[in-house]
Order: sequence, then C-alpha cells, then structure tokens
Amino acid sequence: EGDAIIGKGDPLKDYKNLISTRVAVEQIVDDNIIKDNVNKISSAARDVIWALLFDDSTDVNASQKKAADLLEEYRNDACFYQPWPYNEWIVKVRDELLKRQMLEFWREQIVKNQLGPCWHRDSDLFDADDEPPLEFYAHAGCCAPFAASVKARALNKSSSFEESPLSESERKICNEAALAGDFEAKINIESALADYQNLIKRYVLTTVLVPDEVQKSNIAKVSKVARETIWKLLFEGTPAQAEFDKAAELLQEYKSDAGFYGPWEYNEWIVKLRDELLQRNMLDFWGQKIVAMELGPCCVRDSEFFECEDEVPLEFYKKAGFKAPFDPTKDD
Repeated sequence: EGDAIIGKGDPLKDYKNLISTRVAVEQIVDDNIIKDNVNKISSAARDVIWALLFDDSTDVNASQKKAADLLEEYRNDACFYQPWPYNEWIVKVRDELLKRQMLEFWREQIVKNQLGPCWHRDSDLFDADDEPPLEFYAHAGCCAPFAASVKARALNKSSSFEESPLSESERKICNEAALAGDFEAKINIESALADYQNLIKRYVLTTVLVPDEVQKSNIAKVSKVARETIWKLLFEGTPAQAEFDKAAELLQEYKSDAGFYGPWEYNEWIVKLRDELLQRNMLDFWGQKIVAMELGPCCVRDSEFFECEDEVPLEFYKKAGFKAPFDPTKDD
C-alpha cells in the first residue's frame, strides 16, 4: 500500500493511523502483506524517533516529548508483532543518548518507562527462561526498575545464584534453617558481596514457603549484617579504593533487595550513612557512588512500595554541591 509516512508534526497520530489502516484491519489480509506493512511502519517509526531525538531541533523539549510518546507506542506494538528489530535498534538509541550525554531522556524516559528490549514479561514471543535485559539499563548509574525482583535475579545467569547452585541436601538444610529462623548471618570484609548474596540465596530465596513473620525476621537479620559490613568497610581503619568499591557493590545489592522486600529500614539508615560521609568529608564516595549510582532512599523509581504521587528524594542528594541525577533542576 505504498510508503509508510510518519511526519514530525504529529508522529504518534500518523503512526496510530498507519497501524489501524494497514495492520490491525478487520478484513482478512494475507499474512505476508501484514508483515510487510509492519516492517515499513516500524522502519518509519524508528527513523522519525531518531530524527526527533538527534537531529538539530529548535524546540528540544517538544521533539523529545514526541519521540518518547511514539517510542512507547512503537515498543508496545513491537512486543506483539516483531520485537527483534526493536531490540537491536534500541541498543543503538541508548548508545547514542549516552554518547551525547542526553542523560535526562535516558533516565526519565528509557529507564523509568522500561523502554529497553522486549522480553518475556511483555512479549509472548520470548520464553520464561530467557534472560531479562538487566545489562541494557546498567548505564549512567541506572539499573533496571525490575532488577530487584527475585524472578529477574534467579534468571540472571551471571549471578552467583546460578553459578553455584546448592546441592539437594544443602538446600534441605537451608530450608529448615530458614523456617526456624536459626542461621548465622556472617559477612566477611574480603568477600562482602558474595557472602551477602549467599545468605540471600540460602535463607531468603528458599524452595519452601516460609511464614511471613519468619521471612521478615530472616531478611532483617541479613540486612543488619549488610549495614554493619558497609559501615566497617567505609569508616573503620584507613580504607583504600578496594574497600570503597566493595562497600558500593554491597550497598547497591542491599538497596536493590530493600526496594523489593521492604525499604523503610534502608531509607532511615542511608541518611545516617550520608551524614557520616559528609562529616568525614568523603566527597568522592558521596558523589561517585551514592549520588551517581542513586543509592539514596528507595522511591517509586526503584520500588513498588511507593506510588507515583509519592515524592522522590531530591533533598537527600542536595549536599556538598550535588544534586540527584534525576533532579529536574540538575543543569540549572
């Protein structure tokens, strides 16, 4: 039916019109024709989104809004009709955004609205054992909004959970210990992240149903040791870069879990950690780790315990001349 034309004036309207008249039609149309139409419309959508984002524009905000609206609509359709070209192309979009330092669009649109590659959670064309696209979002201090979910963790083949599965007898012993709440939570300074992940794997990600109160208590026990270990790594003796890196790794993992299991204790404690860092003038760690990696209080950006109307913790980051990466006044 000729070329698929999407203009820059009202691209979302043009795109929806093309889909409704050439793809989602009521009459019976040959599959190959529909497929060809999807290809043409998708290609036109990709071209106009790229142009709106990266070609010179007199009204950047308006162009980015149009691009974001069309991108979301196109991704929804791609998940249904044809996710693979989208998945390949969106990586190029991400790389171009990061190269041009368009971090607000990256964080507020791509990451926040989960516009990365389609996967099994939003497309029936993928299997449940396919890896979620965690790596796609792990740029410019961001992580996937769904990174905290146990399912995503369990599917992440690079995690220690997959690399060293428990034997059947070990799993049975750990399940019993978790049910009784009777286990030692120990984290060594040298292997802090691995030890923490191991505790979560053994006594939280059980293969039996643990009563809620016991589960909460088990999580609290592991979380307490994680907080103590982070504090030791940062503030005991004369920490070197290796200790700072270990502390940041563990803190990021702990925050991710807190966002999933319950953020309140983390949110209270991270304020004390911030104040101690600032009091000791540890501004490199504050700026490069806490601020850049958004390790402040959990909020709607990284936890389903919050609603969209809940405030994001902008004030937490407004210390020592820094602002949150997602602060709308960051570049003012």
